[in-house]
Amino acid sequence: MAKSKKAPRAGFIPYYYVNGELHIMLMKPSNAKFGGDEFQVAKGKIEDGETAEVAAIREASEELGLREQNLLDINYLGKFLGYTEIFYGQVKDQSDFGETTYETEVTLWLPPEKFFDIGRRIHFPIVREFLNKFR
Repeated sequence: MAKSKKAPRAGFIPYYYVNGELHIMLMKPSNAKFGGDEFQVAKGKIEDGETAEVAAIREASEELGLREQNLLDINYLGKFLGYTEIFYGQVKDQSDFGETTYETEVTLWLPPEKFFDIGRRIHFPIVREFLNKFR
């Protein structure tokens, strides 16, 4: 029996500096079926006709309330888990976020290093690579 191939996914990490300290925004799913019950990077399936970047922004909008006009930049981080393209970008205003969808229980800003205490283990390599961009 052939292994099923995961659908391509895309995700986004917004970041902001609080008193000179780097912070990232993460989400906790409202239901374990949306990716577990730990804080994680906002991500989801790339829809037909979307580029990975467009899908990443859409997913961040849905799961984090990200407003695209609040972004200063969009950068490519890399491909993780074999099928998830991750992007990141600095936001102008950490409070300028809208509503999230039913998939999100709560969002949280925190220093990336703290993610390793409360985050989804499968996303550790993503956050490690993100941190490498700022060292």
